Amino acid sequence: MANALAPFPAHFQDRPATMIDYLRIHVLWADGSVESQRIAEMISTHFDGLGMERDGVAYRIPVRFSSAPWAAGSTLPKPVDLTRAAHNAVVVLNDDFMFEQAAAWNDYLAETRAAITARGEVDIYIPFGSPGREAVPASDAARNTQYVRRDRWTQLTTPAARDKRLLLHVLVQIRRYLRTLKVDQRDEPLFVSHAKADGDTTARAIITYVQSPDNDVPLETFYDAMELNPGEDFQARFKEEIGRGTLIAIVSDVYDSRPWCVFELTTAKRHRRPIVLADINSVRISRTFPYGANLPRVRLSPAPGDDAWIDPLLAEAMSEGLRCDIFEAQARKALAGADALVLPRPPELFDIVDGDPPPNTILYPDPPLGDIEAELVQRAVAAIAPSARLLTLSEYSA
Repeated sequence: MANALAPFPAHFQDRPATMIDYLRIHVLWADGSVESQRIAEMISTHFDGLGMERDGVAYRIPVRFSSAPWAAGSTLPKPVDLTRAAHNAVVVLNDDFMFEQAAAWNDYLAETRAAITARGEVDIYIPFGSPGREAVPASDAARNTQYVRRDRWTQLTTPAARDKRLLLHVLVQIRRYLRTLKVDQRDEPLFVSHAKADGDTTARAIITYVQSPDNDVPLETFYDAMELNPGEDFQARFKEEIGRGTLIAIVSDVYDSRPWCVFELTTAKRHRRPIVLADINSVRISRTFPYGANLPRVRLSPAPGDDAWIDPLLAEAMSEGLRCDIFEAQARKALAGADALVLPRPPELFDIVDGDPPPNTILYPDPPLGDIEAELVQRAVAAIAPSARLLTLSEYSA
């Protein structure tokens, strides 16, 4: 139930009972905690427009709040309804308000965990510890439940910085959980593609930040050939890491002119991997690589000694990754084994002409392409695979 001080916007109202979401996020906090309510609203705003947007339409993951007392004489919200989604992520914001109501919240969270367990391994529980180091609820302590330690984020001095770190944890944990449902459950590396000439400082700052034990960033990284063992086939290893990873491309002045940068970017596209462009261009790009388009782009202006831009960039990359993960899962379910080319982004000429002729169905995320884009892509499809249909997921499902 939404907090009484912050009713759900219209698009958060419950859907008809027959509709089941693929993923829902539930944010739980103790009534009266203004800071936890603010964080919950931040999470909701972020997932309300996750990743790609076209013609004013963005992919949304529904977020539900549980904080306001549900029954007279109680301090607890309505029990979390896990039946309205195939998968649920339950985010707990423990703080001094929850600690003051420890007995009641202990029972509530124990019942929530029991409901999660009863559904099998289809939901995930993501608890955050109190910034003031108050004890976690007894039922979670008894289960040795690991909490994200917000009290260790001492270097994050602003609410915005702490928000991005918390958001990053939510995104990473949901993506890790979704990988447990797949055959390949290995951790997914963050591959930072860059030109040594003018992108290395930015790329190295990201890797150093993620790998630092002083930062609580739950990501695996792959930087460059220095991480390889002597004698390894570096091209094969790059393909392997990119083929299962999320790629951040540091688009500097010379990035688009470097063959290895083009190789890394096109390899990620061929593998339908999540990609985010981090634009640090300072003067002029002599020729923009055409297949670097059709991707989310973040403008960066990193200053020496300032790392406040890194968590937001990582959150952007993980958001794009989650969008791709969910679309792929939904597409595979809808296809039910049927042969199709599944594209995590709107189709472009690269997707049509690269590799073997596409199968009879080319599936991509909603909303449909605009008229100009669609005409160009349809002409390419007609020339290479005349019988192929170009459909969004909703069009195919209909």
